[in-house]
Amino acid sequence: MRTCPECGAAVETDMKFCPECGQRLDFGQSTVSYAPSFDEEEGVDPVGSGGTNGASLIELDQVEGTAGRRMHDVGEEVVTVGRGPESSIHLDDVTVSREHAEVMRGDSGYRIRDAGSLNGTYVNRVRVDSVDLRNGDEIQIGRYRFKFVVT
Repeated sequence: MRTCPECGAAVETDMKFCPECGQRLDFGQSTVSYAPSFDEEEGVDPVGSGGTNGASLIELDQVEGTAGRRMHDVGEEVVTVGRGPESSIHLDDVTVSREHAEVMRGDSGYRIRDAGSLNGTYVNRVRVDSVDLRNGDEIQIGRYRFKFVVT
């Protein structure tokens, strides 16, 4: 058990906010090197272990409004996401840059990279420049939220 640096209340290590005072709990993780830890379920192949056929981004509800649960395959080596019509995943909203982000497939798995967007790319609610993706990660681009799923 840890304590809140603001009020001293007991908090669990997986908590993001103090239940007593609401203080954001940050135990030294950096946004650039953020690697969320998930308990891998038995029988599930982690990304990049050789047992994966591909991946998809499942569109969740928009932060404001409803998106409609579309699914986007990440089958190419590089999948571009943006407002521009040439993007592999076209998101028609002013909060999305024309060239917002790229999802790349490599030997070690999948990686998302912000392409210099104005509003940023978020993985599990943390703004990132570039980070490896894991099964179940939540990605936010503008008002759009996606769940990264290995198929």
